This record gives sequence, C-alpha cells and structure tokens, in this order.
Amino acid sequence: MDNLLTDRIRQAVASGEFQSALLLWHEYAARLEQEMHGGRLSKTDMQEAGKLVAWSRDVVLCASAHAQEYLNRLNVAGEYTNPPAPQTPRIVQVSW
Repeated sequence: MDNLLTDRIRQAVASGEFQSALLLWHEYAARLEQEMHGGRLSKTDMQEAGKLVAWSRDVVLCASAHAQEYLNRLNVAGEYTNPPAPQTPRIVQVSW
C-alpha cells in the first residue's frame, strides 16, 4: 500500500486536523477496497491498516478527553465569574 498516504493520515491525526484526516481516511479505504477487489490486498496490508486504525482511535480518544477537560474547566471558571443572581423581592418571607 501507499506509505505516503498512511504517513499523511498519521500527520493529520497527530496535528488535530481531523477533517483532513477524515478525507485521507476515505481515500485510504477506497484504495484498500480497490486492492481487495483486485486480489492484491495482502495480510500485511490488512495488519498495517488495523494498526493505523488502532493508533488513530487512541489519538482521537486522547484529543477528545483533553477537549472535554478543557470544557469542564471553562464551565467551572464560568461559575466563578458570573455574579450571583440578585434575590427577588418577595411580599412574604418565611423564616424557620
């Protein structure tokens, strides 16, 4: 298979360019399909594809976890920066 394409996929995934990576993945999958239908897809090619899938999945899961952690921190920071809502005046106030 095309090592240049797999290198480009790795570079795009590693740099967080997931839209570009997705386009490259589609191209890679189409090439795998062509090789398979042409009877030229080897066991080694399939193993390489499996490793690339596993590596990409791990990187994307890490990026997702980092993004979620960042959102959580922003949410907490937002709680501290928003002033408390003023108390609504009430006609009757109950105290225990």
